[in-house]
Amino acid sequence: MAATTASRGGAASEARVNRFLAQVYAIMTLGLLVTALVSTWLSRDLMRLLNIASSPWLVFGLFLVQIMLVVALSRSVQTMKAGVAFVIFLAYAALTGVTLSTLFLYYSNDLIYQVFWITAATFLITSVVAMVMKLDMSKAGPILFMLLLGWIIAWTFTVFFPSGPVSNGLNFIGIALFVGLTAWDTQRLKKLGEQIDTHPARNGLAVVGALMLYLDFINLFLLILRASRR
Repeated sequence: MAATTASRGGAASEARVNRFLAQVYAIMTLGLLVTALVSTWLSRDLMRLLNIASSPWLVFGLFLVQIMLVVALSRSVQTMKAGVAFVIFLAYAALTGVTLSTLFLYYSNDLIYQVFWITAATFLITSVVAMVMKLDMSKAGPILFMLLLGWIIAWTFTVFFPSGPVSNGLNFIGIALFVGLTAWDTQRLKKLGEQIDTHPARNGLAVVGALMLYLDFINLFLLILRASRR
């Protein structure tokens, strides 16, 4: 009888984790949809795109607002209502759509759409593998973040001292790095889902989880797009 009760409890816990993960991916998908709609709408007006691309203060301002939204969401998630966190996430996704709209000035529509689906397939396969594989990646987090820091420094160096071969190499290293981060974040969210009933940030935990995966997806998309440049 005790074994049956434990089994039922485990099944219920697994169901809650699955609902949490489904909610995370649904919110992330909605954020990507908002980004795609905003960027596509802006891309239909060439003059509007040129105004955005030629306004460094506007781009810098958008960047600062995006950083502020991420910081506000991350720091206040424990006390913030889930609805407010959701609105902030959508606002961030919309602003990302504004900044990404300028990609249509440098890449063809066909290439952007093709790379989007390649990114989606890569992201999906990575997430599924991370969920089902037995390998625990919890210790890989600090290593991945150190590698990410080194990669950012190297990428910044190429901005001031451009080098085609180095930039191409960093693109592929970045792709591998964000594939690893996607797998690590997926496993981390699965563990957070097991604490959903007791976690202090449980009200907005799904939104924060969606933001983590959203950032992984966007960075992976941008790197694959750069690597696909001809």
